[in-house]
Amino acid sequence: MGGREFRATLLFVLISLVVGAGYRSWIGPEGPTFVERLRRMEEASALQGEAAGAGPHLASSRSEVEPGPRQSNPRVGKARERTAAAVLGRLDPDRASTADWERLPGIGPSLAARIVADRDSRGAFGGPEGLLRVRGIGPKTLDRIRPFLRPAPVDSVSPSAN
Repeated sequence: MGGREFRATLLFVLISLVVGAGYRSWIGPEGPTFVERLRRMEEASALQGEAAGAGPHLASSRSEVEPGPRQSNPRVGKARERTAAAVLGRLDPDRASTADWERLPGIGPSLAARIVADRDSRGAFGGPEGLLRVRGIGPKTLDRIRPFLRPAPVDSVSPSAN
């Protein structure tokens, strides 16, 4: 009893159980179910399609979509906040707080603080392209967050009208 293959199989099963228990304790007892994870992945891919211009414009009011309760896992919570920021509307670069900036993909606390400090010291950005003057925001980062930003306001008087 107990050939080499049997012992290897038993070891594999035991390791799988330990890893599974560790994963379950890591995500918490109220962690998302498999169906919930699939739903979130579908929502995220739909949002990416909309952000790329393949679907309807982003929602503009909180009444259209309400995010669910915050999860105990901080990684899941951050992802949900970023998804909520995308769904809840577009951000005005000239009025957004550091908390608003942190909800965008690729913007952490230090970059958000730099954006707000630059705006406070040098004035309004005048649109998404004005963010390029902030250290840490290049063309790639701007392209990533552009779908979540309001475009530059259009003046009511055009140059040709003068």
